[in-house]
Amino acid sequence: MADDDETARKRERAWGHDSRPTPLERIVESALEDTTLESCRRPRAGSVADTYLLELDGSPARAVCKLGGASVWTGDVIEPHVLEVVDAATDVPAPDVLASGSVVGGARAGAGARARAVHSDTSVRRWALYEHCEGENPAPDYHDLEADVRRRLVADAGRLLGRLHAACRRSRRAPPPSSEHPDRLVEGGCDRIGGLERAASERAGSGDRTSRFPSPSPPLRRCEPDGWHALVPDTAPGEPLEPGFPFPRWPLTGIDCDPVLTHGDYQPSNLLVDGDDRGTITAVLDWGNAHVTHAGYALARAEARFVDCHARALSPGERGRLQQVFRDSYAAVPGVALEGESESEFDRRATLYKLLWCCQSGANYARIARGKRGRRQLWRQLRRLLE
Repeated sequence: MADDDETARKRERAWGHDSRPTPLERIVESALEDTTLESCRRPRAGSVADTYLLELDGSPARAVCKLGGASVWTGDVIEPHVLEVVDAATDVPAPDVLASGSVVGGARAGAGARARAVHSDTSVRRWALYEHCEGENPAPDYHDLEADVRRRLVADAGRLLGRLHAACRRSRRAPPPSSEHPDRLVEGGCDRIGGLERAASERAGSGDRTSRFPSPSPPLRRCEPDGWHALVPDTAPGEPLEPGFPFPRWPLTGIDCDPVLTHGDYQPSNLLVDGDDRGTITAVLDWGNAHVTHAGYALARAEARFVDCHARALSPGERGRLQQVFRDSYAAVPGVALEGESESEFDRRATLYKLLWCCQSGANYARIARGKRGRRQLWRQLRRLLE
């Protein structure tokens, strides 16, 4: 009983108090057979999407629902389709997609009368139901973890990022895709950087799904991002890289320029860890900003989130150890772009990559804040951080 009470308290800290918006009842009713919504909670921090933990009377007993959550790169809601790709091509632990669909003028597209009034907005809005993954978010206690536990967590994070990037490189060596062998991760391939949007096949009709069947073709299409991106989308591997204004053209031609599919917001707050072994990652969450960028930039950006952003709480020696553990675990994955590159070669570029990430993050938040809903969600996140 004590363990159950402690679990309930942790869930309360993470998800807040019960609320029950009517739209969620309609979505559950239309998407999951013989299942009703009992209660729901909103997260106290995290996703820019409207996110809810659902307690259900049926199977599954819990699920996570997201309304909206457009990519900052393209403005399209891509997370369900990114997770389909990640599930099919990698062993990175991530939530299963139970169902997805759209809300159009108050009714879920293609769902019939019983899904009407799901959302009062007259615009199209995507939604998805995800598996509820067990585990604890390490972010609130990241600074207080024992040093060896935090190092194992950072090592596991580097290893999982390496596996994701290695899968993208393998896909480029696969034969051309066909209906029988859809080997490409993304329509258009991962040979150039860019944003991601739903492929034409996913935009046709409602795009609703109620189970995770492999698509006959890639569910995502690489495209030019609508806004700032890490690097210009027509840069090929081995060519000088040209980030957007205000930076000059940089002659960065190392092997870390290999384009890869990456998470887009890889940090402790988007992870779940084992409650008994907090150095082991059980799930990677919030894939809505996934895109194709250069491996070295993605690695440096993730390193900043796991190490540099916590500089005030960690000693210089501990920061150096965490940085080394993260890079070594990443580089140990067979097939990653940094195989064989010296530490000094990557160090020279990592500082520039991190500077670019800082400027890019500011531009992305400004982009989110342009919309009324985005401002409301950012303000909600800020209030929760101040609690």
